Formats: sequence, C-alpha cells, structure tokens
Amino acid sequence: MGKKEITEKDLLFEINKKLEKLIGILAIQGKDRDEKIKILASLGFSNSEISKIICVPKGTVDSIRAKSKKK
Repeated sequence: MGKKEITEKDLLFEINKKLEKLIGILAIQGKDRDEKIKILASLGFSNSEISKIICVPKGTVDSIRAKSKKK
C-alpha cells in the first residue's frame, strides 16, 4: 500500500493551524513580554517555542506560565 491519501478537509485543517500560528506571531507585536507569552501559549505553542520566538530563556517562560496558572 502507498502513502495515506490526504483529504481536502485534512489539508484545510493543517493550513488553518499554520495560519493561526502566523496570526499569533503578528498579534504579539507591541505587547509586553507576559502578554506575548499568554497569547502564544493560548495558540498551543510550547514553552520552548515561545522562548525562541520572543528571545527569553525557557525558564522565564516556564515561571511566568506557572504564575499565571495559579491566578
């Protein structure tokens, strides 16, 4: 058997997920660090990804997200 055929629905789903992430990156422009982390986390970015995108140590992202979960 060959590769699994990708349906149009699957393809649209994948495109939608990628567009959400791109829009999220645009949405954080001009926001403070904590707000950037909150927005990116809500879009499903991992702490490691957030760290790389906003150029802060992963430990900083971890602690900020931990504080926000306690609230």
